[in-house]
Amino acid sequence: MADRKTVTRQTFIGEKGIALIERRCLEMGHLFHPRRVDHGIDGHIDLVDPDSRAVLNLTLLVQSKAQDRRFSGETDGGFHYLCDQRDLDHWLSGNSPVILVFSHPESHEAWWVEVKAAFPDAVSRAARRVDIDKHTQRFDRDAEALLRLAMPRTTGLYLRPASITEVLTTNLLPVIEMPPTVHLAPTAFTDYRAAGGALETQGRRESGWILRDNLVLSFHDLRDSPLRVLCDGDPERHETREWADSDDLDTQHRFADLLSRTVQGSYPELRWHKDRKHMHFRATSHLGPRKAGKGPGSRGRTVFGPHTSKSDPQRVGYYHHAALRTRFRRLDGVWYCQLEPDYCFTTDGYTEYPFTDRLLAGIKRLDRHPAVRGWTRMWANYLRQEADLFTEARPVQFGELATMTVERGIDDLLWGPAPSGAAPEDDQDPSAGGQESLDAVLAVADADTQDLLSLLQDGESDEGAPRRRSPGSKARSAGLRTPRQGRASGARRGR
Repeated sequence: MADRKTVTRQTFIGEKGIALIERRCLEMGHLFHPRRVDHGIDGHIDLVDPDSRAVLNLTLLVQSKAQDRRFSGETDGGFHYLCDQRDLDHWLSGNSPVILVFSHPESHEAWWVEVKAAFPDAVSRAARRVDIDKHTQRFDRDAEALLRLAMPRTTGLYLRPASITEVLTTNLLPVIEMPPTVHLAPTAFTDYRAAGGALETQGRRESGWILRDNLVLSFHDLRDSPLRVLCDGDPERHETREWADSDDLDTQHRFADLLSRTVQGSYPELRWHKDRKHMHFRATSHLGPRKAGKGPGSRGRTVFGPHTSKSDPQRVGYYHHAALRTRFRRLDGVWYCQLEPDYCFTTDGYTEYPFTDRLLAGIKRLDRHPAVRGWTRMWANYLRQEADLFTEARPVQFGELATMTVERGIDDLLWGPAPSGAAPEDDQDPSAGGQESLDAVLAVADADTQDLLSLLQDGESDEGAPRRRSPGSKARSAGLRTPRQGRASGARRGR
């Protein structure tokens, strides 16, 4: 007999599955329409009102999964099914409900599940698994939930993110080098004030040490440094890796504290603000502008500079200092310094400006992603700067900001302006008068909104924004009168 074309067994099973769906829909009083071309959807159901027999113009899309063998993990009570990623994306991307109908045509058994209900969040979509209860999800004349499912007000709409790859830059700066040993010794000092006083009797101020549990800890050798005065017993040496890799939370906290204080003392241009818990750039000797942080992704920013008074443009109203809060964290075995840009304001380069909270409240309302991104890059570049002939190599050194690649992104063209009133009420700063306008908030601080905005936008020209003159340049060109450095008493407090 000549060779002839044949029909596969799976084709017969598939057609029987479609026929079973059509028969069950008719039993329920609805109309099933199979599609001639199958691209992930085998057909659709036109729902009919059970009482009036009126066609409701409500549609359910159907994908059939028919098998003559048992489904994965199938028992008398249920089974599970692993969806193909492309099919799942296709089913979720539309605006009509999609149901999967699983069947054993030979035994006339069928069960159903609605796709969006089975995959309500990113976690379930990533797993791609759907579980079927044979008792509660039978596809027969009792499946009245089909009618409720197609109601537009309850089905919702799932819009799949644009299928693009993006590289996200974090605010995490990896630690790539640290001293090889940690030194510790018993100490009789229990607070930093007393310990600092003991160090000053030696004629030096040493940084990069902590007090914890009647111990003094440092990356410095306690035998050959001014910190020896704090020791009340013989110092010990431990491999840094013992501390850095420890799973003990208390050890991790102590090590993070030691890293933080070591970094704080490694940059002479920075000053610790005890009350604000941040580092900020010191004033220049002539109270003129200072720029820093030039590097990849940033042309540098004005990290210290004068701002004119709104009421008297010929007088300096306050000085701004770029500030930074840090937090050291270990993630997947790597230590990172988490960068949180902040701001400090002074009257003379040292004494805190009386209306600092007002200025911070104004910044909180003006601050946007480009400003945070720009200041984060500035700080990353500054902390990563290499030592030169005039500075020693820093004990803790950093790599580039950590990045991650994601397989889903958002097309920037899809972003629109936020609706009015979208900001939560608790975003208002009580110290700034709650619902006061921005101009009213800054008026008390004798500050101009545009001047504060220029602080946030300083250095953005590298990223497509128009370049602006820095407040410091404005002050210098105007020949402003500035107070003498060190005029205020107690100005150097804070360490």
